[in-house]
Amino acid sequence: DRAMVTHPGAMNHLTIDDVTPEILKQARHLHFSSFYLQPGIKDHVGFMFKRAKELELTTSFDMQWDPAEKWELDCKAVLPYVDVFLPNKQEIIQLTRQINVREALWHLSSPNIVVVKLSDEGSYGMHKGREYRVPAFLNERVIDAIGAGDSFNAGFIFKYIQDAPIEECMRFGNLIGAINTTAAGGTTAFTNPDEIMKIARERFAYREED
Repeated sequence: DRAMVTHPGAMNHLTIDDVTPEILKQARHLHFSSFYLQPGIKDHVGFMFKRAKELELTTSFDMQWDPAEKWELDCKAVLPYVDVFLPNKQEIIQLTRQINVREALWHLSSPNIVVVKLSDEGSYGMHKGREYRVPAFLNERVIDAIGAGDSFNAGFIFKYIQDAPIEECMRFGNLIGAINTTAAGGTTAFTNPDEIMKIARERFAYREED
């Protein structure tokens, strides 16, 4: 078990008025996370994603853990406008009230990509009825797992916006999540692209051409 303490800071004050069309037009992809920790915007997330899609952005969403454990998310209002939904195993099971990940994915019935982070079991995805399972890159000397899920998201999105196949996106997400665990603090493993790929090759036998 682990516990986390979060200082919301500016997250408490973010509203839909801050996410203007002018700001969105400067981007090609919109990612939103920590849904349950942002009370000022959580009721407008579906509208925000809809606006992003109207402006031809790609979109992704990681709701993350609900500290209140109520799991109130209007999936029908949000997920149709989310190209990639990125929960972890515990989160999607709690959200759907199903007994395992596979049943949760079928229950969710999202028309778009859903990828579930499974920690040291890798990741499991579904798109248009097709299932994908990609094994993890295992780190035998884990320093800190905080931020590994966010790092997975970053790796997946990095490949996704390059139009890579789903399995390649999942594999790179698994890799970046694993690299996160090689240093403490959630971000300190990521100093520059060359160093990231050096760790990938030396610690995880990753080859870009694979």
